[in-house]
Amino acid sequence: MDSTLDSLYNIILRGLPTFFLVLLLHFYLKSTFFTPIEKVLRDRFDATVGARKNAAEAVARAERKAAEYEAAINNARTDIYKANEEKRKALAAEITAQFAAEKKAADTKLAEAKVVVATDVATARQGLLAETESLAETITTSILRRIA
Repeated sequence: MDSTLDSLYNIILRGLPTFFLVLLLHFYLKSTFFTPIEKVLRDRFDATVGARKNAAEAVARAERKAAEYEAAINNARTDIYKANEEKRKALAAEITAQFAAEKKAADTKLAEAKVVVATDVATARQGLLAETESLAETITTSILRRIA
C-alpha cells in the first residue's frame, strides 16, 4: 500500500503544475475572452430587445395616428355630407318655390286665356246667330224662287 501511495503522490506531484496551468488558463480566458463575449452578447440581446420594443412603440404610435386620421376623415365626411344635405334641401326648396310661382303664373295665364276664349266664343255665337238668320232668309228666298 505504501508503494501505491507513493505512486499516487508522484502522479499528483507531476500533475500539480498542469493543474495550476489549467486553473490559471481558466481565469485568464474567463477574464480576457468569456467576460467580454458575455458582455457583447448581453449588449446585443439588449439592443435587439430594445429595437423590438422601439419598433413596437413605433407601430403603436402609427396605429394611433392612423386611428386619428380615420376619425378626422370621418368627421370631414360627415361635415361634407351635412353641407351637401343642407344645400340639397335649399335647392329643393328653391325649385319648389319656382315651381309654385310658375304654376301660379300658368294658372293666371290659363284663367286669362279661358276668359278670352269665352269672350271669343260668345262673340262668335252672336256673329253666328246673326249670320244664321241672314243665311236662313237667303236660303228661304232661294228655295222660294225656285218653286215660284
